[in-house]
Amino acid sequence: MNTTIQPSRGRFLLDRGASMPLILPATVLVLIFLVGPFYYMAYTAMTDLSFANPDQNGAFIGLDNFRRLVRSDPIFWGSFWLTIRFVVAAVALEFVLGFFLAWLIWRFIERQRLLTTLLLVPMMLAPVAVGLIWRLLLQGDFGMVSHYLRQVGLLSQSSAVFSTPSLVMPTIIAIDVWQWTPFVTLIILAGLMSLPRSPFEAATMDGAGPWRQFVDILLPLMRPIIALVLLLRGIDAFKEFDKVFIMTGGGPGTVSELLSIYAYRVNFKHWNLGYGAAVSFMVYLVVLIMCSIFYKAVYWKSAAERA
Repeated sequence: MNTTIQPSRGRFLLDRGASMPLILPATVLVLIFLVGPFYYMAYTAMTDLSFANPDQNGAFIGLDNFRRLVRSDPIFWGSFWLTIRFVVAAVALEFVLGFFLAWLIWRFIERQRLLTTLLLVPMMLAPVAVGLIWRLLLQGDFGMVSHYLRQVGLLSQSSAVFSTPSLVMPTIIAIDVWQWTPFVTLIILAGLMSLPRSPFEAATMDGAGPWRQFVDILLPLMRPIIALVLLLRGIDAFKEFDKVFIMTGGGPGTVSELLSIYAYRVNFKHWNLGYGAAVSFMVYLVVLIMCSIFYKAVYWKSAAERA
């Protein structure tokens, strides 16, 4: 009796290269909407193109925009370090709160479906909608949250949150934490629910307490999920634009002018497109470095453990 398994016709076609027409539409879309704009931005960053100055008609100037950006633009560096502080503070708070909530749900709540559904509400809102909601809630004259802050003495009668420089960035960080902590919670909770039970049972039999199990078993097993969460939130926070632009427009002054808002101002208010493309390229470069660091941190650690 011949038991040879014949390959299916679909697998035969894939092996013969028939898959190329199937992936061609997606490849074309990626080239049009991702690769093409990126190379156009990189080329524009090496020109002096400006719609506000007729003498700057897009002549090639090499790396002059980048030299000016790095050496003699204090506003860029102010926006850059402000963005770094925002990313570190917001992502750290979101991770700590999200991990704690996920651990509580995993350990002590049996019926998780309703709670996880409610957690989706803040992150399902569009960033523009979140910015408009909190702008109204914190409005100086009739904002509900501002009213209660005055009632408890946390805000003076003659001031508003978004017009007080010392309150602007902490408020923006708090709003970002409110919106995106549920995202961290859900991803961490999914990772916790997928963990095998046998290592924890063996550790319990060996006399290991909850803290040792958390440090020696749970955290190492959760490292790829933690790296993924930090990477996704770090990239998204570094590109933050919508909420901050709607709520403050980068003000008062430049107190909340993140790097993305500075790039918008250079490109679409000053119409200095060559220099603005250089600013935008720096945003891309920082995000690329972040991705590389997180990837290598996870990969090298895993490779060392396998060795």
